Amino acid sequence: MKNSKFAFLVTTVVGGLLLTGCSGASGFTALERPSAASDDLPEGVNFGPETHLAKVLMVAEANGKKHFLGQDEEGRTACLAVYPVDNPAGWHSSCSVGGTGRGEILKTSGPDQKASVLVSDGFDTKDLEASGFTKVHANILVSDG
Repeated sequence: MKNSKFAFLVTTVVGGLLLTGCSGASGFTALERPSAASDDLPEGVNFGPETHLAKVLMVAEANGKKHFLGQDEEGRTACLAVYPVDNPAGWHSSCSVGGTGRGEILKTSGPDQKASVLVSDGFDTKDLEASGFTKVHANILVSDG
């Protein structure tokens, strides 16, 4: 009897820790500011019909491209859209579903073959930068070529 109560307690505590570790729910500091008109996605740009985000903001503009970051209410889906101002048809987006976690979250590239990488807050990007990516925002790096 005593052992079964102990086993139940251990299972409950360990299970709770595992679920917390797997949840991956994480926010982006960049999404903590209020939205403005400049944060509206350009016409035709989207993250897919089944993607429901609580907030989307334009967080960076560099090299003629606008970068939009979005996340759902639970912090389980993170999305990045890249909109080339001079070539609106070249927009592209990608989402990571199942928890944003830590580190490199997703990578997307468009018709120009230049990649954009979304990373979590505080992620050390030195390896990405050494491999040819340039940081345009605390959470976004872009390939140089």
